[in-house]
Amino acid sequence: MRVLHLAIGKFNIDVIIKADLIPPTDASYYTDVFEILPGGAATNYAAAVVKLGHSAKLLAKVGKSDIALSLMKSLAELGVGLDYVEEVEMPPSAALIFLRDGGSISMIRRIGSFLALRKEDIMNYLGLFDVIHFASVPPNLVIKDPKAKLVSYDPGPYAGEISNVDVDVLFVNKKEYESIKDRIDAKYIVIKMGDKGARVITEGKECYAEAYRVEKVVDTTGAGDVFDAAFNYELIETNGDIKKALQFAVVSAGLKVKRLGGISSPYLNEVLEALHAYEPKVECY
Repeated sequence: MRVLHLAIGKFNIDVIIKADLIPPTDASYYTDVFEILPGGAATNYAAAVVKLGHSAKLLAKVGKSDIALSLMKSLAELGVGLDYVEEVEMPPSAALIFLRDGGSISMIRRIGSFLALRKEDIMNYLGLFDVIHFASVPPNLVIKDPKAKLVSYDPGPYAGEISNVDVDVLFVNKKEYESIKDRIDAKYIVIKMGDKGARVITEGKECYAEAYRVEKVVDTTGAGDVFDAAFNYELIETNGDIKKALQFAVVSAGLKVKRLGGISSPYLNEVLEALHAYEPKVECY
């Protein structure tokens, strides 16, 4: 039986526009990238997990929208379970993503229907999943399921609100870690550092992995979510091998940035082929 993940967070309408500058008043620019795609941290995570070979369901609130329904169909076609996605009478969560040359991004978000998600919604599904991942949700929504093999949390924009959360894996970036390191505790603290690689701090051990180098970065949207999914996947598959989980995650995220959109994560065979060609160095001490 496949390992089953529950991804908790947002289903977004992502509008991705390539634009190095926002046009001033009464001006117009042309672009060769203008796409409407499924997005949101939990959505990106779930899609990545399925492509790697595990099963995943998404727990989210979605505002009524023909666009959202169309995008959900494409997600279902990937194999992501949408049984726990509830339609609500609110505007859909959305993000306007400005894509720059070199793949860097900035965005404007509408929280929308995500605000309808409650802790009670999550408690209804405890005890049913092998892995539970909380993606860009406030810490007050994070619940440790004692029956799950792994509970992970990537706070995203809510990192500054963390005082203490009970999870197995906490994903943060370097800046977030420096600001909250004195008030966090998890079995695995994973620090994502982009093109500088990634670190894992665990009991009595710390490991560092170099980044997976790519010739051209197209879009970094969702790369952190793909990293989270790949790390959890490999941690489960290898019974806790941090070195392999780090290597697998940095390669998966590296392959993702070569493609447009948050759900454009690599399939398992692509990651394995890349690892066969080059294994990023990992040092543990």
